[in-house]
Amino acid sequence: MRAFLLLGLLLLAGPAAAAPFANSRLETLAGVQVHVRHWPAAGPAAGCPVLLLHGLGGSTYSFRALAPALAAAGHPVWALDLPAYGYSARRPFPDTAGAALAPWLQAQAGDQAWCLLGHSMGTRVVAELVLALPGRVAAVAYVAGNPIPSARELRGRERFRSPKLREWFAGWVERRYLGEEKIGELLEKAYGREPRAEEVAGYLAPLQKPGTALAIMNGYAARWPETPRGEDLDRVPSLILWGENDAWVKPEVADRLHAALPSARRVTVAGAGHCPMETHAGPTADAVLAHFGATPALARATGTGARR
Repeated sequence: MRAFLLLGLLLLAGPAAAAPFANSRLETLAGVQVHVRHWPAAGPAAGCPVLLLHGLGGSTYSFRALAPALAAAGHPVWALDLPAYGYSARRPFPDTAGAALAPWLQAQAGDQAWCLLGHSMGTRVVAELVLALPGRVAAVAYVAGNPIPSARELRGRERFRSPKLREWFAGWVERRYLGEEKIGELLEKAYGREPRAEEVAGYLAPLQKPGTALAIMNGYAARWPETPRGEDLDRVPSLILWGENDAWVKPEVADRLHAALPSARRVTVAGAGHCPMETHAGPTADAVLAHFGATPALARATGTGARR
């Protein structure tokens, strides 16, 4: 009888949901389920451990070319979907993203110093982690995003404090943009070329999960961090990498970031748009590896972060 009841429950529940990728797993960070992917280093781990953080509307899918390239070069690589994105829970971290991710990073690599890469919105989380883990971040890469919000961006953030406004806007986004044609148009602008069908599907599938638009409006964390200061971020060796033809975040934003981080290395990817790690994977990987390659896997924490 007990076996019959168990079989009935399994039939009612339906088949178990398949993992989106072969290296997918779910971890609970600060009480929130987060989708994580890990690419072990090929051969001995000769490079620093790397964390990849996606931009607005993205997910670990955004790093489908860059992550394997870094792993092949000897870097153990992790990527995760921030809450509200990809295959993570549709509720925010209860505090800042840095407060949720810093303990997890320390558990993954012990006392090794991390290399961090953020794309677009993900650069903000990279900056949080630089400040949350003093001496434990060896190098960072800011790809098509400025971690220091402008006064205009801060004012725009204030406009979306109203829950009613966020709910209305989320409904409008779902009706207008969460379809194959519109996502294709957005990707075409981001890529600077027409996206392939599988690229549209890779972005669209997680965006169509119920509650995604409102969750994105609510943000990946319940509390925004303090605006970082350039002099604090500039203590860690930084790469500023931008697409030459970025139509989403203009190269002028990279100029502003470079002014705040005068010691940063600047790389412009010729012909690339807003997603150089997808459309120009080779040159992007070369630049990132050249920057991260100076950091050995067994680098230990220092008071100010490793510098060349």
